[in-house]
Amino acid sequence: MNLKNININVITGAILSLVFILFSFAGISFFERLENRLYDIGSGFVHDDNLNPDKIILIDIDDASLAKIGSWPWSRSVMADMIDTLNKNGAKLIGLNILFDKKEDNKGLDELKTFLDRYNVYSATEDDLSSKKWVLEYLDKIENKIDNDSAFLSSVKNADKVILPVYTIPQGNINNDEISNDSFLLKNTLTSSSISSSLKERISIDRLLCPFPELGKSAAGLGYIKTNPMDISSGSSYPVYVIYKGMILPSFPLRLAISYLGMKSEDLIVKDNSIILKGRSLPLMNGEMLIKYRGIKKRYSFADVSNNKKLSPDFQGKIILIGFSDYSSRRYNVHGPITETELNAQLLDNIINSGTVSRPFFMKYIEALFIFVIGIAASFLFHMKGRIKRTVLAAGLLLLIISMSAVMFSVMGIWFKSVYMAGCLVSVCMILTIKNIFIYDFLERESPETSRLLGLSLQSQGLLDQAFDKFRRLPFDNDSKEILYNLGLEYEKKRMPKNALEVYEYIAKKGGYKDILDRIPSLKALDRSHNMGSSGVNKESDNVSDSNEHIRSKVGRYEILGVLGKGSMGMVYKAQDPKINRSVAIKTIRFSDDFDEDVIKEIKERFFREAEIAGQLSHPSIVIIHDVGEDGDLTYMAMEFLEGEDLENFITRRNLLPFRKVLDVVAKIAEALDYAHRANVVHRDVKPANVMLLKNGNIKVTDFGIAKAISSSRTKTGVILGTPNYMSPEQIMGQKIDSRSDIFSLGVLFYQLITGELPFHGDNLSGLLYQITQIKHPSPRSYNPRIPKICEQILDKALAKDPVKRFKSAGEMSRIIASLGQKIDQMRIEKSSIK
Repeated sequence: MNLKNININVITGAILSLVFILFSFAGISFFERLENRLYDIGSGFVHDDNLNPDKIILIDIDDASLAKIGSWPWSRSVMADMIDTLNKNGAKLIGLNILFDKKEDNKGLDELKTFLDRYNVYSATEDDLSSKKWVLEYLDKIENKIDNDSAFLSSVKNADKVILPVYTIPQGNINNDEISNDSFLLKNTLTSSSISSSLKERISIDRLLCPFPELGKSAAGLGYIKTNPMDISSGSSYPVYVIYKGMILPSFPLRLAISYLGMKSEDLIVKDNSIILKGRSLPLMNGEMLIKYRGIKKRYSFADVSNNKKLSPDFQGKIILIGFSDYSSRRYNVHGPITETELNAQLLDNIINSGTVSRPFFMKYIEALFIFVIGIAASFLFHMKGRIKRTVLAAGLLLLIISMSAVMFSVMGIWFKSVYMAGCLVSVCMILTIKNIFIYDFLERESPETSRLLGLSLQSQGLLDQAFDKFRRLPFDNDSKEILYNLGLEYEKKRMPKNALEVYEYIAKKGGYKDILDRIPSLKALDRSHNMGSSGVNKESDNVSDSNEHIRSKVGRYEILGVLGKGSMGMVYKAQDPKINRSVAIKTIRFSDDFDEDVIKEIKERFFREAEIAGQLSHPSIVIIHDVGEDGDLTYMAMEFLEGEDLENFITRRNLLPFRKVLDVVAKIAEALDYAHRANVVHRDVKPANVMLLKNGNIKVTDFGIAKAISSSRTKTGVILGTPNYMSPEQIMGQKIDSRSDIFSLGVLFYQLITGELPFHGDNLSGLLYQITQIKHPSPRSYNPRIPKICEQILDKALAKDPVKRFKSAGEMSRIIASLGQKIDQMRIEKSSIK
């Protein structure tokens, strides 16, 4: 990379760094939400020995309580009984997270008081005075009995441990009935040491919704709650004090903590970024406390507690918070929605257990410096050659950012924001990568590179004519000659001599290459014989055409009798073993046609090793391997000669086997695979061409071990050998292969044998591979509604993308399919007997 490119990269990195620094100071909502989610995750998973949420118990006014006690509002006597019960059972502090801003609407009490007022002015005779006194005493008892507010006030006052909330009122929500008698707030005010004027202005309020005066005076303390907990500047923080008419009022959880720690409100000293609490400093961030979500373990339903006057010892010495369990319009964190009461409990837990996190005011400047350094460092990554190296270093830098943030959070208790740094790093890498691809690589090599890649892709799909058209656009150099030469060889393998001749003549016009001058005359002669009507290959002839060696009468010691067909990598012959006068099938492979020279030796060694292992398999449905060897540069495998047809002849709609026969065939294939799997042999290439249906009705599975021998080796053209239609998702993605891969491939074959269609299709290779790895196959019943439902279920299990969800073994699959066949036979017998 030249100096000009280096300067462009550095300038790009610097500009993006400055953009993300501005984002961090402005607090972009998208990044802030991500940062808050990371904060929640960190606070939820970082262990803190100081935190002990068992000190707090929640009592929920939930649906069960409303069903048992009645719809809200309840009688104040219910709450009075609860306070009395908790007080008697040793609760240290009671936080009533419910606002009682007015006295209870008690029409019976109002009527009684009206009657008393009138009765008191009634002029009784001397004889009636004793009766009037009795009536007044009795009515006074009735008044005390139905005056629920008096009972509530008495319970709150006698307990002397009930903390009540006051609510801030959002702009525009002023109520004409708002209580202005707030003198009882004075005993809850905090002491200010130094609060900046800007913070005072931000946290000052001029309206509060308070408990009715008698209740406010009876409470042990008061603390404010924001009307909407979501209305918070940061998703991970909460303001712990506000200023009201010059008074500094603590939040509801802070007021609870003051009483729990045995302090008075005036003993606290508040500052912008800290509160001095019981000899220790509670860190704040502009008057707000960072929340560490740990969860409250103990919680009970209000109805359950109210029915038990004698509670468990768990309540002794605990802080009890009572509130609604309604999650609507409430705050969310990474663990899900939390109620207002849960939020206050979490804040209280953080305060009393020193579980807070700090964020010093200078952190944003340190983060800005890191953003700039990371942006410049990322730009220098692109001075290095090799995209893999750059990617690894960028990933390492990203991991370093995340690790640094996690260490500062868990060890030092400091919130170090990392999202803006990570965003800067990713943005620099993406922009510079796009620049490199579309400005340099694309402009300099677009046409030939694109033509080469498209041509290879088309060749891999068998579209050789289109591939040839792309290859002709390449600059004519040694690389393009090699690509064209291999295309010509593939034409020859496909018995298309005229097309191969066209490719070789095109190369010859440009100067020739390898042995094409020798191949051209042979191909011309072969093409003439085709034009005269003679077949280039006669299965009964002793002389057989081969793709590279046109006339062959022997392979090794075996005498060729005829051609049986063409395999994926070579010819298959019928031959005679002269030593024992036995007919055999010879499969030939010329590795030099498809593989780079430096790996051929390794492939051959692996091929012989796998063939030896496969040769030890002895099963009625597995082909017997007699011999392997080499003849010049030709590698061959001698197998038992089979009379029959491979399943390629039975996978189209017009030529399907009977359904009952398919069940037998697939069950036997699965049984053969299970035998091989138990011997630690995985086939890896189960497909119709590798299964023979014999004339006697039996089946034979062929080509064990060949796929494994060549699976990890590179071809000359760099394309996939064979068809990927039957490959499992893990095979395509290069993951570890085991017996379950064969089960998937057998599922594809089973599907094709009963429908005449493949379960996965694609307009091109990429589309096919995406279908196999990501998209569920269509129901086989969509092609043939008569296919039994259980058969569809078998295929769903065999073709599961996740190997864990497939059959545990091929043997299990075989037993289920065989059982299905037996049930069909039984049904047919029963049906025929009825007739």
